[in-house]
Amino acid sequence: MDTLTRHLAVMGTSFILTVTSASRGTALAASEAAVREVERVEALLSTWRDDTPLARLNATGPGVAAPVPPELFALLKSVFEWEKTTDGAFDPAVLPLVTAWGLRTGGRIPDATSLARARAASRAALFTFEESSSSVTRREALAGIDEGAWGKGWALDKAAAAAREAGAISGVLDLGGQILVFGEDTEVEIADPRDRGVYVGRFCLRGASASTSGNSERGVVVKGQRIGHLLDPHTGRPAGDFGSVTVIAPSGLTADVLSTAFFVLGSKDGAALSARLREEGVANEALFFFKGEEGQALSLSHSKKSLEGAHP
Repeated sequence: MDTLTRHLAVMGTSFILTVTSASRGTALAASEAAVREVERVEALLSTWRDDTPLARLNATGPGVAAPVPPELFALLKSVFEWEKTTDGAFDPAVLPLVTAWGLRTGGRIPDATSLARARAASRAALFTFEESSSSVTRREALAGIDEGAWGKGWALDKAAAAAREAGAISGVLDLGGQILVFGEDTEVEIADPRDRGVYVGRFCLRGASASTSGNSERGVVVKGQRIGHLLDPHTGRPAGDFGSVTVIAPSGLTADVLSTAFFVLGSKDGAALSARLREEGVANEALFFFKGEEGQALSLSHSKKSLEGAHP
């Protein structure tokens, strides 16, 4: 057996992958397959550049059916279903709100009129899907799809599949802090929401992904007010910053989506949704960390464990 670890930058973040294969050559091929797949996903759905199919869809005029690659069409349909599943706590169509709060341009505090306009345009219902032509139509000029809360998770799923197909027996893929493990048990550490450089817990992960949502790293300060990067689609404002939530789920996409939804909802409603989804057959586990007042110890609550191979 041979194990290979690589570090690189992709999708605007770090990508660390470790794969084990029968030989050095196979391990190298498997790692390369995973890297190329993440780069391919970025070229398909990044909205940080204007030459991707998703960016072009967001630029299409309202009422105009925009053909998109079949893979992206199927993915978007799946992602939009999560908006219903989470009762709107996760919404892929929040790009107008992201823009209104200037989350990609250093931050701003929108006035009431701008915020109301962005809220009205940030609705999944403003997009319609036509199966026969694999086309998507925006129904409002400001409407747009943001991949920030699901793109990395899907990239991890695709990268892991590519690595296994290329001969990887096991692997650990870390894309911007979200981790996917396949093949064998791996110990995963959880960062303190008050300081991402400090770890406050660990668990064993196998055949699953772990995604953490919180505002400790990517929040910005505007006019003395801290603005979190995770927005509540219900209010149009940054979600309350209680700490962080780590979600364990069978796929990277599911973990990515649910960590966002549970953080937006907060620990009480997030835990309730987690339990409801388990009852509906959506395997997941949520670990909520609370910052508390300054000087107080970190506290934790968690949902009932449901994933074989995930051992907090």
